[in-house]
Amino acid sequence: GCLSECCIRNPGVKSKIGSSGAIPVLISLCKGEDVTCQRLAACALCNLVANHQGNKRLAKRCGVITELSSVLKSTAVQEIRCACASVIFNIANKSDKEELEALEVLSLLRSIKNSRNIDVRLLCVTNSVGETQSHAFGTY
Repeated sequence: GCLSECCIRNPGVKSKIGSSGAIPVLISLCKGEDVTCQRLAACALCNLVANHQGNKRLAKRCGVITELSSVLKSTAVQEIRCACASVIFNIANKSDKEELEALEVLSLLRSIKNSRNIDVRLLCVTNSVGETQSHAFGTY
């Protein structure tokens, strides 16, 4: 929770966290067995990549779309689904459409409030989106 909250609207902190190697660790935690750690790691990733092109590029290089799509499809926990969908939504743009189609997650993303407008995002060349406080990711 703390990591997620620390980087809201603070690009300097986001840069330091991203360059410290936290993104691959957070992706790994998203794939773990502990439901609380999965949710908190996905929330932290969501805020780390929101409006931060450097962290978006780093997360993409780490395979975040593939990894979180797998988590999204394998969990029934709505909070984790919502957080993972938010990360994907924050990162996705036109160049990711084929990957998301191949991963077969678009219908799932469309069904989650935070990412229901994924089709609009996939028409865009850019992927700027605001941060979401981890405790207020919306209703499911």
